[in-house]
Amino acid sequence: MACYGKGFIVSLPLFSQTLLGCRKQRARHTFQKASYLAQDIEKTLIKRLPKNRENLNRILIIGCPAGLPQIHLKGVVIDVFDPFLGERFVENNLPFQDNHYDLILEGFVFHWLNDPLGYLRDIKRLLKSGGLYLSGFLGGTTLTEMRQALLKTDIDLYGGAFARVSPMIKPEAATRLLQSAGFKDAVVDHEEIGVSYPRIKALIQDLRAMGESNALRDQRSPKISKDYFERAQQNYFSLFPQKDDTLVATFDLVHMIGWSS
Repeated sequence: MACYGKGFIVSLPLFSQTLLGCRKQRARHTFQKASYLAQDIEKTLIKRLPKNRENLNRILIIGCPAGLPQIHLKGVVIDVFDPFLGERFVENNLPFQDNHYDLILEGFVFHWLNDPLGYLRDIKRLLKSGGLYLSGFLGGTTLTEMRQALLKTDIDLYGGAFARVSPMIKPEAATRLLQSAGFKDAVVDHEEIGVSYPRIKALIQDLRAMGESNALRDQRSPKISKDYFERAQQNYFSLFPQKDDTLVATFDLVHMIGWSS
């Protein structure tokens, strides 16, 4: 199941765990070249850490591929878990003890979940009473320009639309998910940032370097023609013109805070 848009549930998994795992494994060698989004997310997670850390004896870090929280919390006993490390993306039945952690930090993971509600319930299972969950992910309007440019290109060349960009979890849906999972004092906020690229292929190359390219289960689409990306770039410029002839891509950085009851 997956959550996106206004609703909660999609009956079938959106993402291929096997494909996603392969993409993330390949990106382990390239991620630091395009880690700017993860760094922004992780810097915000660090800013939101409790000032009084005397009671934070057990901390779990999930994801956070830029490694900033791990560096910041050096000297504190922490467990670090990469859910993409194995052959399949681990999103449920996290391999940790119940009621064990005072704090769970999670970054650059939540937007790939097929069952976000089940995942949040699992996170809550791991937290002690009064424990804190901090999460940062890509959501909402992320890649809205690219989505529209590729949609127009598919219609121009093939006469139909195909799923090429992942659906994103909107902040209001994330709030409902936290509440449904039983977290108290749930807070969700977000910030849209624009990143400039010289051409659409540079954007795609960065997404691949991050391991963030399309991992949808439904990959049914015509074989991309030689002129596809040239047409896509023309449509991108036409729909979202910039004075300096660059492409601007929107990324919606969403952050969640929840306390375990």
